[in-house]
Amino acid sequence: MKRQQIVDTYDEGYATTYNDRFLLDDCQVRSDHELEIVRQLLVPGGPWLDVGCGTGYVLSRFPGVPRAGLDLAPAMLKLASEANPDALFLKEGDFLDDVPEWHGQWALVTCMWYAYCLVESMTEVERVIRNLAHWTSAKGACFVPLCDPALLAADVRIPYRTAEAFHGGTLMITGVIWTWSEESGKQHQNVVAPQVEHMVTMFKEYFNVVEVVEYPLYKPGRSPQRKAIIAKAKKQI
Repeated sequence: MKRQQIVDTYDEGYATTYNDRFLLDDCQVRSDHELEIVRQLLVPGGPWLDVGCGTGYVLSRFPGVPRAGLDLAPAMLKLASEANPDALFLKEGDFLDDVPEWHGQWALVTCMWYAYCLVESMTEVERVIRNLAHWTSAKGACFVPLCDPALLAADVRIPYRTAEAFHGGTLMITGVIWTWSEESGKQHQNVVAPQVEHMVTMFKEYFNVVEVVEYPLYKPGRSPQRKAIIAKAKKQI
C-alpha cells in the first residue's frame, strides 16, 4: 500500500469504527491477550513507543505509563490523541523513515495489528524491522503480532524453504502478497505478509532472543493460531 492509499483508507469514517470491528467483540480475546503481553513487557518508568498506533487503543489501556505513538493516518491519530491525553507524543509519520534521535531510547517498542505489512516489498519490511530494532533500548523488548500467511488461507500451506535443491541452489518463499477488498469499497492492495520463519530470521539480525508466542484460539475450532514475535537482548551492531 502506498502512503496516500493508507491515509485515504484509514479516514475518519474508518477510524471511528476500527476498534469495534477489529479489537473488541469477537476479537476481544485476542486483544486482551496482547494487552497482557504488553503489560508483562513494560518496564517501570521505561518509555514505550507504539509504531503504527492507529486509534491508540492499546496505548490507552495503560494510563500513566510514559508512552508515545507513531502513525501515518491523521484520522487515526486524532482518535489516539483523544484516548491518550497524557501521552508523551502522538506523531504523524512513516515507520519506514528512521528517526536517529530515537535510537536506543525505548524500553518497549510495539507494532500492532499487522501494520508492518502495509509496505510495498519485503525490502521495506526489512527497513521497518531495522527501525524497530534501532529504536529499542539495549535491554528493551520489541513485540510484533504476526500476519502469518497461513491465516489468510487456512487450507493452504506454503513452504518457507523447498525440500529439494532448485537448479543447484535453495529456493525460499519468503512471503505472499494479498489484497483485501471490503464490501464498503475500501481497498487494502498488495499487502506484504512474510513467512513467520522469515520474520524470525530478520529479527535475529538485531536480537539474540527471538521468541514466537501463540495466542489462545478466540473462536472455538478455528485454526491456525495467531502468533507474535517477542524480541529481546539486542545485539551490539
